[in-house]
Amino acid sequence: MNLISRMKEIDARLAEIRTAVGAETDVEKLKGYETECDKLQEERMQIQAKLNIMSKSEIKPLVVETKSNNTEELETRGKALKEARAVMVSSEEILLPTHTNSTIAGVPFAEYSEIVDKVHTVNLLGGETYTKSYVKSSGEAELVEEGKAATESDPTFGYVTISKVKVTAYAEITEEIEKLPAINYQAEVLKSVNKALKKKISKQIINGAGTANSFTGIFSDKADALKDSEALEIKEIDNTTLRKIVFGYGGDEAVEGGCVLILSKADLSAFANLTKKNGDYLHRINTQAKTIDNIPYIINSNCASLSNPSTKGGTYCIAYGPLQNYEVPIFSSVEVTKSNDYKFKDGIICYKATVFTGGNVVGYKGFLRIKKATDTPASNQGTPDKNEG
Repeated sequence: MNLISRMKEIDARLAEIRTAVGAETDVEKLKGYETECDKLQEERMQIQAKLNIMSKSEIKPLVVETKSNNTEELETRGKALKEARAVMVSSEEILLPTHTNSTIAGVPFAEYSEIVDKVHTVNLLGGETYTKSYVKSSGEAELVEEGKAATESDPTFGYVTISKVKVTAYAEITEEIEKLPAINYQAEVLKSVNKALKKKISKQIINGAGTANSFTGIFSDKADALKDSEALEIKEIDNTTLRKIVFGYGGDEAVEGGCVLILSKADLSAFANLTKKNGDYLHRINTQAKTIDNIPYIINSNCASLSNPSTKGGTYCIAYGPLQNYEVPIFSSVEVTKSNDYKFKDGIICYKATVFTGGNVVGYKGFLRIKKATDTPASNQGTPDKNEG
C-alpha cells in the first residue's frame, strides 16, 4: 500500500472516530477512541514527513484530495481533525459537587463486654442502698420417736448490702460540629457516652474493689456471698480444665446447669487450640452461639489471662456460674446534661452522663472462681498433657 492510500485510510478512520465520539457515553470506549486517535495522528505525521522528503527529491508534491479547495472548508476540516484527537471522557466527572454521607461509621468491634446487659438488674429508682438476702442452707430433718419434739431445721441466711455508686462519663464537641446539617454528631456523642458508662460498669462487675463508691466485683475478696467458696487453682489450660470447672461448681447433689463461663479472649483461644492425639480439636467453639461444648461463654477483657505466662500466681482469671447470681440495682435513670457555659469562649459544648447504680454477688457460692496456681496443685499431678490422650 502506498503512502497516499494509507493517508486516506487514516483520514477516513479519524472521521469515523469523530462521528462515534459524538454519540458515545461509555467512558472506557471513549478512552479507547482517544488512544487510537493518538496512534493514527502519530502515524499520519510520520507519513507526512516521508512525503516531504520525497518532495525534496524532485518528486511531485503531495496533493491530498479534498471535496473542495475552498479555504473555509479546509479550515473547518482541520478543526474537526483536532477535535477528533481530543476525545471527551465524561462531562459529568468534572467539577462534581461535594456530598457528605449522613451516617457515621462506628467502631467495628465490641467496646464493652455483654456481661453488663446479662446480669440481673433491679429497678430501684430513688433508692440509696439495697440489701439482698440469700439462703446458705435449708437444714436437714431428723428422725424422732413418737411423742418427741420435732428437731429444728431452720434455714441459714446471709445478706449483702449494695450501696449507691456514681458513674459518670464526659464528652466535648465544637459548636460547629453540632450544627452540621448532614450528620447528627450529637446523637453519636450520646451513644458514645452511653457506651462509656457500660464499659466502666462491665469492668466493675469483674474487678470492683468493694470499697466506698465502687462495685463489689466477682473477683473481689469482699464478696461476702463467695467467702465460703474455695477457688479452683489451675496452672495452665489443658485437656482437663473445662471438666474441672464444670464439675467443680455447685453442691454434691447435682451438676448445675444454666452457668456461664466468663473469661478473656486469650483463654478462649487457648481452649479452642487444644487438640486430641489424632489432630482433631478437643472442644467445639461456636462463636455465633457463643458456646464452648454447648456451655455459654462471655468474653470480658478485664479478666486476666490464665494462659499468659506473665500472669502472676494467685490472680483470678476465670469465673463460672449463673449470671443471675450477680445483681445490679439501678438507683437512677441515666441523666445526660449539656452545657454551653464551661468553655463558652472556645465554642465548646460539653455533655455529661450520670447514673447511680451498684453491684454485688447475691447468690451463695454463686460463682466458681478460677485462679492461676503458683505451683501445680497435687490434684493435677499425673494428668495427661495438653493434647487429649
